[in-house]
Amino acid sequence: MPAYTNEPPPGRLPNPGHLRALALIRTHELGSAMRHFPSPSSSRRYRVLEIGAGTGQQAAQLHDAGYDVVAIDLADSHYRDARVHMVQEYDGINIPMPDHSADIVFSSNVLEHVAHIDEFLAETRRVLAPGGIAIHVLPSTACRLWSLPAHYLWLLKRAFQRGVHTAQSDDSAVRQPDVPRTPANLNEWLATLFPTRHGERGNVLTEAWYFSRHWWKRTFQRNGFVVARMEPNHLFYTMSNVMTDRIEISTRIKLSGYLGSSCTIYLLRSNER
Repeated sequence: MPAYTNEPPPGRLPNPGHLRALALIRTHELGSAMRHFPSPSSSRRYRVLEIGAGTGQQAAQLHDAGYDVVAIDLADSHYRDARVHMVQEYDGINIPMPDHSADIVFSSNVLEHVAHIDEFLAETRRVLAPGGIAIHVLPSTACRLWSLPAHYLWLLKRAFQRGVHTAQSDDSAVRQPDVPRTPANLNEWLATLFPTRHGERGNVLTEAWYFSRHWWKRTFQRNGFVVARMEPNHLFYTMSNVMTDRIEISTRIKLSGYLGSSCTIYLLRSNER
């Protein structure tokens, strides 16, 4: 079994509005994370391993910034058919890189989906070069808590979109990309009507603890990393995709000051001498 899973079912192209919003958010988050990256030069190019690369958008941006990038993800990634950069597929357990070959290990909203986190972090330490850094962007407690009420706003939006489409279309079987489909089975109905767990630990309520800085700091330290820095991403969004790309990044930045940042950026160094 892969060490981490993708929560959406494989084989379907993501909603276009979701992709647009995700591109804007991930661009901002990468910019925040890159403040901690060493700067490449004509005499030194740094190799970056991106775990869970998704569409490959961030890998493409890192490549354009002058880094040598190895981007990896699962073969059944929800974003497989929306890729914009080369992404190497792997089994989710064994990172396809030699020992000590990555100067920077980077992930964005991935580690919460890793079931066997200790084994996987050991694998990231294996590929990290001496003196290298790991930077992980992870959902916060605030993101988990605000996603609970946001789910029902998403549900209302979904019902409205479905109703409008049905009223306007002579052939309700023809579905536009932004129109939600009807759940196909009981599990999909339950996941539509009620908030679900986002990651691999706890439940929809206890995830607030598993997304906390305290839990991740202890987890990283237990696995041989020194947590050099933890900082908010200064961006507010939820896991429910409410309003998708209709909220400007500048507005999300302002909202984070009142409602909390949706992710924490962790800067790690190996404690090996």
